[in-house]
Amino acid sequence: MRSYRRLAAACALALLCAPGTCLRTPVPADAPRELDMRRIAGAAATADPAWQRASVWHLEAPASLKFGGYSAMFMLGERRLRAFSDRGFRLTFTLPDVPPLAPGSAPETTDIARMIVGEDRLQWQLWDIEAATRDPANGDYWLAYENTHAIHRFSLPSEPEGVRLLEDEVDWYDNGGLEALVRLADGRFVGIPEGRDEALIYPGDPVEGGAPEPVPFAVPTAGFAVTDMAQLPDGRLLMLLRDTAWGLPPFTSALAIADPPPADPAERTVWRARLLLDLDAILPRENYEGLAIAPQDDGRIAIWLISDDNFSALQRTLLAKLVFDPRGRAAMKKARRSPGAPLHVQ
Repeated sequence: MRSYRRLAAACALALLCAPGTCLRTPVPADAPRELDMRRIAGAAATADPAWQRASVWHLEAPASLKFGGYSAMFMLGERRLRAFSDRGFRLTFTLPDVPPLAPGSAPETTDIARMIVGEDRLQWQLWDIEAATRDPANGDYWLAYENTHAIHRFSLPSEPEGVRLLEDEVDWYDNGGLEALVRLADGRFVGIPEGRDEALIYPGDPVEGGAPEPVPFAVPTAGFAVTDMAQLPDGRLLMLLRDTAWGLPPFTSALAIADPPPADPAERTVWRARLLLDLDAILPRENYEGLAIAPQDDGRIAIWLISDDNFSALQRTLLAKLVFDPRGRAAMKKARRSPGAPLHVQ
């Protein structure tokens, strides 16, 4: 029965993407200079005391081929986010819930620009950006491309610094490459390809060389795939999951968590993630593909999510903020251990 539901959801997804070319008027090629962020949902508690929905915004811009399709994201300082699209563009914008800068400060403008990959021969190959990760020490960041399997490093001002083409190293389908890539605090890189039951562990910067070590990987729920991940301050990896499901839009989403893979290959068996939060219960359903985290001064962690609208007239670019309080989870575990305490776990 599940296979029939997945087939129906896949058909709905195909129909959902079709209006992007069938129902829209001709779309200008110029990059929009304005970004409207309209809040569509406010704060709300969840069944898990460690989690709260802060807000959800609908991101809109004047019609353009350069806006939309965001599949990766990271924090850029404390006030700004940078998202990347599967058409090769980056979007840099100020968080919608931060206070204005002091009078006299330089204005924070929205910026949409095409990623310049350096070599002309690669410019038309490296465009389908699906994952991004950053070194907080120097600002360098890495992008992973899906249609052409590659990992590309950029400097803080987005100057290309090196690329590694993976075509001769992997046997992935054209549309089944890296969906998630994260630089760990210890300098290793972990990548997860779409629809595969393995992850790749690079001992250092993948652009500089070094063969990756494959490790078997298991998602917590069959059918889900990892679309992005980021490392939490305690070292664990937060993962954004997505699956197709019946409905409009035909997506279901969740968050999972996993310990980092052991550094010693001899200690690795199957690397497993465990389900953490059902996003359908607290967010509008959409095709969430980008994830960024921002530790707060009070010990809580802001979790930012962005959706890929597939350039469809029937989908939206949504930006969601969740707040995770590790102390709330600890309190919940303590309550579960207390005799006679009521269970209230999502």
